[in-house]
Amino acid sequence: SMGMTGDLAIALAEGSTMVRIGTALFGPR
Repeated sequence: SMGMTGDLAIALAEGSTMVRIGTALFGPR
């Protein structure tokens, strides 16, 4: 359970990072 929660937290963090990077790259265009 803890492992799954940790993986989920990491996945959410990475997802947020990817969204921010995508916005930074593609937002201006």
